[in-house]
Amino acid sequence: MRQPSEDAITAVLRRLPTPSTGEPKLVCVEGLGGAGKTTLAKELAARSRDLTLVHGDDFYGPEERDWLSWSPREGYERYFDHRRLERELLRPLKAAGPATFQRYDWETNTLDGWVTVEPRGIVLVEGVYLLRRELRSYFDLAIYVDTPRDLRQQRLHARGENDEGWIARWAAAEDYYEQAERPAQAADLIVRGF
Repeated sequence: MRQPSEDAITAVLRRLPTPSTGEPKLVCVEGLGGAGKTTLAKELAARSRDLTLVHGDDFYGPEERDWLSWSPREGYERYFDHRRLERELLRPLKAAGPATFQRYDWETNTLDGWVTVEPRGIVLVEGVYLLRRELRSYFDLAIYVDTPRDLRQQRLHARGENDEGWIARWAAAEDYYEQAERPAQAADLIVRGF
């Protein structure tokens, strides 16, 4: 995957909020599958020593047996447990307390391994579906990585993790999300795809 440009990284670093003592600043890096949000988030974490990175993928599943029958709306609502993300990560941090959650283990399809995030500095959460209406108010800065669909699809196929059917279902759920929630319009900063 290509790296974000220096200009894009600099633009984001300039916009990061300044944390105050005892009160973390919550930032999201949102984008659809294959947009480059994880790449951007990792680059930001490498350049900012006062930044804790949390992956939205830790709030996936556990995957349900009936996911093949889900409509695009059901996929949007159920692929990730955003109620758990809000309850266990966002709400405690917004109240200046530590957050503790179990991350999703992709190999065993279970929740496994406890993570504690201290309420300090910048906590950057990267993932898809983060700019749904009920979560927006938690973020002090929302960044949206906007990458053309054909490039995102190429990246999803190149990963070799999922078959064509899964990718099509995933894309349909993301299409629903884009139409229902308009995440790019809710962002404070848009980074063009790389």
